[in-house]
Amino acid sequence: MELRQFSVLVEGLYEAALNPEGWRTMAADLARAFHSGSCAIQLRDLAAGQTVVLTNTANYDTKAIADYEAHFHASDMYVEGAMKIGVGVPLLGSQIVDDNKLLNSEYYADWLKHVGIFHLTGGMMAVDSSAIAGIGIHRAYGSENYDLADREAMGLLLPHLTRALQMYRKLSGLECQGQISLAALEALSLGVIVVDAAGRLLFANTVAERLLQKGQGITVSHGHLRAQFTDRNLVLQHTIREAVAGFSGRSSHTGMLVMPRRDALPLSLLVCPAPGDRLGSDRLKAAAIIFVNNPDDRITPTEASLIAQFHLTPAEARLTAALLDGEHVDDYALRTGLSLHTVKTQLKHVFAKTGSTRQSDLIRIVLANPVLRMCRAG
Repeated sequence: MELRQFSVLVEGLYEAALNPEGWRTMAADLARAFHSGSCAIQLRDLAAGQTVVLTNTANYDTKAIADYEAHFHASDMYVEGAMKIGVGVPLLGSQIVDDNKLLNSEYYADWLKHVGIFHLTGGMMAVDSSAIAGIGIHRAYGSENYDLADREAMGLLLPHLTRALQMYRKLSGLECQGQISLAALEALSLGVIVVDAAGRLLFANTVAERLLQKGQGITVSHGHLRAQFTDRNLVLQHTIREAVAGFSGRSSHTGMLVMPRRDALPLSLLVCPAPGDRLGSDRLKAAAIIFVNNPDDRITPTEASLIAQFHLTPAEARLTAALLDGEHVDDYALRTGLSLHTVKTQLKHVFAKTGSTRQSDLIRIVLANPVLRMCRAG
């Protein structure tokens, strides 16, 4: 393999680590570099008991992959033999499995032969404490076997491939962690805003976006979070800077702010250092996270969640939702066409099932449950 070709392969591996789409073409590129038509890279998660074929050539069609998973994943003679020799060691197929033994095996007759695999060069790699990976580059029976030069080239490639897979695995985990964190923030009934030390908006969940679009109390101007009133904006910016400094250990400041609005009750803001290390983002290590409560928001749990939590009937859940939304019992009876006696009977049943004795207790019990607050009606 020429040095230029090797350099292009290595560059492609690291690009694939950063952009998973890059793995799609890597198998074909690697196969061509070894004058072959078949290649596959497997990533095996030992903890989860799962194997992902990260990249493969066209001979690994849907049926071939399904047959492998169903019948040969647990008894892959190449993987078993390579693991006995050790990870990080470049290998030729004949070092792993005797050619005659392979030809006479069920593995070859029922699978390898159909995908055009007999000769091999490759190796196993330790990705992290719970994952290993394997690469195999193949030629069909009757083709020229791989030689020591091919094994040497594989030896030069394996450290780069190992590092690329380690990067890919770590970045994939961070992306998953970040997606889970963002999903949790979206589920909150509070507005959540993340800004950097200069107040530049980095993230806002759906609740916060709706609030910012109205421009009451707080808004966004030229990409920066601003208070509606100038005097409060100075306080907001100072509190954000203090919170960011708090993450770096220069202070322990967490700020509680009240943002007045015209013709509306004020917003309540809690400004804290953003836990970037736990959200899976280095970028958030120099940021503040702001929780915003809008007293105008109606946080009414869905009827289905009330039924599930307290075993209410649908009629009792509808009444409870109406009371949580501020409707009086008399008005509810008039609106629904029910008699006041029927509504009061339903209310007694709701009290009994929720462990409350009056409407104020009922509202407190329901709204104090954070899970029910997350199951809010759209």
